[in-house]
Amino acid sequence: MQIFVEGLQAATYSRRLLHFLWESERIRVRAFQCFVLNCLLFLGSQVVMEYLIMPAIISLLHLSPITSQAQQPVQRVLSLLYQLLWVYPAYFISFLVSCSWYEEIASRTYALHFGKRREVKQNFAGFVLVLRDEAWRFLLTYGFLLQTHALLHLVPYVGWVLHIVSLSWYWSFFCFEYKWSLHGWTIEQRVAAVEEQWLFLAGFGLPLALTSVAFSTFVSYGIVAFLFPLFVVLATISEPRVHTPSRWLPRRLPLFNLPKRLGLLVVRALSRRIRQPGHATAQQQAVGTGAARTCAE
Repeated sequence: MQIFVEGLQAATYSRRLLHFLWESERIRVRAFQCFVLNCLLFLGSQVVMEYLIMPAIISLLHLSPITSQAQQPVQRVLSLLYQLLWVYPAYFISFLVSCSWYEEIASRTYALHFGKRREVKQNFAGFVLVLRDEAWRFLLTYGFLLQTHALLHLVPYVGWVLHIVSLSWYWSFFCFEYKWSLHGWTIEQRVAAVEEQWLFLAGFGLPLALTSVAFSTFVSYGIVAFLFPLFVVLATISEPRVHTPSRWLPRRLPLFNLPKRLGLLVVRALSRRIRQPGHATAQQQAVGTGAARTCAE
């Protein structure tokens, strides 16, 4: 369990984090902007709505001639309008803006820690590979998230423990993915890193996993969205260690086996929809099948 503790320590190493915040004004500015956007604006608006506006509306309804039975539907409608007109639009806007800031924070941290990355001129074939990796990454990560929630709802007694551990790997993947991408790793290499360094990454992602389940959905999102760039910095400067295999600690856990199978089912289903009779040659079908197999390996 020493490697697990090392991962947890790497996620809470505040002195190294403060060092990079001090060294780079750009990282400080982007981290502060994440705090303002996600904590002050997004979370602050929910606090104002829940503890000020809604209680005031309830008090006015009690003073009005509306019966108590009719007041509850009015409250539900107002709450729904608030979510549709503010919470969900604010969620998607803050998500898109925050993602661009996360990438900038990761790039700046990478440059300070590893040196400036050498730009590689990309041809059309490289562009196609990037698109393939991104599409396969999307299928794998959302398949893994479905697997994580299935553990909570389908496994009795210990499902919630397995859910939190799986969330730890989920958040660790996204934290380290920025560094792996800047290293030039393919999606297959990133998946292999998670499955081989699973014990370290379980410890590293545990704080974010616990935060994401400790509060309601949107409150957890606001807190995690603020903390996430700090974890990206720590992930960029961390060097995960692979544990020594034993009878109870396998060298590699096949964490993405099920997401791979689900991803292949989606790829094959889309291929059948696209390949209508008389529209695809045998050569095109072989190429599509080969691409799917390559992604799954």
